[in-house]
Amino acid sequence: MAEVVLKNAVKAYGTHPAVKGINLKIEDKSFVALVGPSGCGKSTTLRMIAGLESISYGEISIGGEVVNDLPSRKRGVSMVFQSYALYPHMTVRKNLSFGLRITGVAKDEIERRVTFAADVLELGPYMDRKPANLSGGQRQRVAMGRAIVREPKVFLFDEPLSNLDAKLRNQMRVEIKKLHQRLHNTIVYVTHDQVEAMTMADVIVIMRDGYIEQVGAPLDVFNRPANKFVAGFIGAPQMNFFDGTVVAGGVTINGLEGVFPIDPARFDLPAAGEPVTIGLRPEDIVPFGHGVQPERPVEFQASVPLSESLGNESILFAETGTVSFAARMQQPRAVAEGEILTFEADTGKIHLFDQDSGSTLRRGPD
Repeated sequence: MAEVVLKNAVKAYGTHPAVKGINLKIEDKSFVALVGPSGCGKSTTLRMIAGLESISYGEISIGGEVVNDLPSRKRGVSMVFQSYALYPHMTVRKNLSFGLRITGVAKDEIERRVTFAADVLELGPYMDRKPANLSGGQRQRVAMGRAIVREPKVFLFDEPLSNLDAKLRNQMRVEIKKLHQRLHNTIVYVTHDQVEAMTMADVIVIMRDGYIEQVGAPLDVFNRPANKFVAGFIGAPQMNFFDGTVVAGGVTINGLEGVFPIDPARFDLPAAGEPVTIGLRPEDIVPFGHGVQPERPVEFQASVPLSESLGNESILFAETGTVSFAARMQQPRAVAEGEILTFEADTGKIHLFDQDSGSTLRRGPD
């Protein structure tokens, strides 16, 4: 069993707390992504699990054993870093086997583990090459192979794809997901890229300023964000936010005519006349005739000073009066600068947040 549990885990550097008393349970064989902006504490959390950073307060256990005072080599973890950290003078085969050789693993066991890792990662053709003769993606696979040969309980990945170009990142995302499906080890993966987290992980942990903001499955976090920060962080382009007001039968967006009807049973609404923050994702504001027809639309017009074509869709940056927003155009066409379009907002997809705390006003599960 490779369950990882953090209880009131704190990491402070002098008087500066980087991780502020987090509680997290990572299930055995799960793929968990720690995601958040730079400086949120995600890499520090990973390094505490690895034993590369001491824990200032609290408790970390791996497989039911408290590891606070155990050195990294005895924790049953292997870490893959952002930098490949390969030995440039060694072949791929020697890079894979070096750590085992210096710890006295038997020769035939080394051969078995290296052969297995090479097979899993399709490194066979490159075993006699040195790192200088490998592509970035191949080097990262070798770095992953060095982790595999240790046969750890837990794999730890610290932004391993940051140094790769976009095409290679996409390929390596698939490689890492396939690795998890084949080995069924617990994986804890740190990234600042919410697309990586959404596409790879079973569970996402969103962090900010040393705290955990929300833990959940990717679609749960996307569809039911706990607060405005999570709603804005998960999703690309990010959710549109509008200052609004509660009225009879729904909400209004300040600066935009019309009432956006909502189901009052879904939300804990303040009294009529009170302010709220309204959230709508770009895919829920559809240019008329260019997307799935919303079930409960509200129409309004806006000009489009800027659009970005992505081939199969376009992102429109629109504005009307003091209100600006992004919309996703499916079945795209060319949009002239400043062209006025009719948009339909899907009121069934509205998110509401407390204007002061940012917490969601949505009630429990539907």
